[in-house]
Amino acid sequence: MLNETKKNFEQEIQKYAKKNIINKLEKTGVDYRLLDETEFESLVLDEIEILKADSKKVGTGIGIGILFSLLTGI
Repeated sequence: MLNETKKNFEQEIQKYAKKNIINKLEKTGVDYRLLDETEFESLVLDEIEILKADSKKVGTGIGIGILFSLLTGI
């Protein structure tokens, strides 16, 4: 069950990253369908790495906030 959940999570991240890349390209006036498949996939992989880094920052911020709350008693 854990493997299935992990697989579903990775698929959702992949979908989200593709949507982000398509939106970013459209904002700059680039049609993503004109890109080579390898170029597009490379952009998607880069976007996935950005999403992972952002989620680590959010997790760290939440952890620091919880620790601060525990230490101050608020």
